[in-house]
Amino acid sequence: MKSITVALLASIALVGNVYASEKKHDVAKEENKCIGAGPQSPRDIDNLAGSNPIIFEKAPAFADMNLCNVHFHRNAEHKAAAYSTYVEDGDASGWACQEPAANRLEMKHAEYKGCEGIAPGDTIEVHWVHTTCDTETDGVTPMGGGLSACLTTSCSNPQLRVAAQVFVLQKNGKLKFSDSGPTSPHDPTVVYTGATTGTSYSNTHCSPFQVTWDVKSTCDTLDIDDFSKWCSNNKYNDNHAHGVRVLVTPEALLSKIPK
Repeated sequence: MKSITVALLASIALVGNVYASEKKHDVAKEENKCIGAGPQSPRDIDNLAGSNPIIFEKAPAFADMNLCNVHFHRNAEHKAAAYSTYVEDGDASGWACQEPAANRLEMKHAEYKGCEGIAPGDTIEVHWVHTTCDTETDGVTPMGGGLSACLTTSCSNPQLRVAAQVFVLQKNGKLKFSDSGPTSPHDPTVVYTGATTGTSYSNTHCSPFQVTWDVKSTCDTLDIDDFSKWCSNNKYNDNHAHGVRVLVTPEALLSKIPK
């Protein structure tokens, strides 16, 4: 009986070791999802370092592309000196120009005049997405909403360029919102090659899209009443704040930003 018990325990231990080995292998496979991927976003735009080996051609100038989508994130996805206050905010955890309004993060649901997920004092990052696909001609069929609006049935692999600007939402804020592009066009901008963002991507699960980013390094106040009018009624049917992808920090996943 003793020998049977010993054998049984040995078998259990062996199964446990095999299971542990399989789990380790699964983790390794998960970590490898970014191997071979191009440079990622979002990033700290004050940090110029990057060693990702994949280089792709920068997208054309905005004037030579078509604006295909405008959306925004609660809290900034990118980080810069002007918006470097970390805010732990569920799937919207990101960076802010200042601490959120008192008790803001305790609110289960925030809505301001038909715009979901915002309140006075919030930081947002707006993305104006441009594509080389023809999305303007009558009869052209975009593949869907969001990023899919930048692809068509005859143009599924376009070049993409995104303008990004960070704001603090305030009553009687200094700036009014423009859905055609950044509200302060002459602010300093950092240009780099990266990828699309979104909470489905991480430092172990990379985005395959190649994007040229133009990110403003400033933080301006935006009139929340004016912004909420656009948010609650725009042609992109985007009336809510999106979540934030975790900041990409490994140099191997970043492109080098030229000085």
